[in-house]
Amino acid sequence: MFKESRFKMAIFGGVLLAVSCSVSADGADNQKSYGAQVADKAGHALANITTAWIEVPKNIYIMTRETNIIYGFIGGTGMGIFNLAGRVGTGVFDLVTLPIPTDQLIHPGYVWDDFGTKTTYGVQFYLEEPVTQTAPQ
Repeated sequence: MFKESRFKMAIFGGVLLAVSCSVSADGADNQKSYGAQVADKAGHALANITTAWIEVPKNIYIMTRETNIIYGFIGGTGMGIFNLAGRVGTGVFDLVTLPIPTDQLIHPGYVWDDFGTKTTYGVQFYLEEPVTQTAPQ
């Protein structure tokens, strides 16, 4: 009985993997397939969770470059811990919402991309395009 349920789960997993990898966007050559988007999101999530600690030396480097070594070490450590928590949080969020293909919440996507660039966070879901209002002239 146990072997039969394992066999069914293996078949189900193989079919699910094959279907998810073969589904593609309708008529859009420049878009990734659904399976590729989910796999990319899973890779980003796992990388962000496991390598978030690199945010601390990254922010020390950035702050030291912008100011001096003392403020760079103190402020960079604080900002690095803040971004470490943010990167782990976005990684967990990406794992929880794995089946929903979304844009990245954190930029740069990996901590080692553009090592000298500050980590920023963006809006995850748009119901409609954001409207920018200009002042009347």
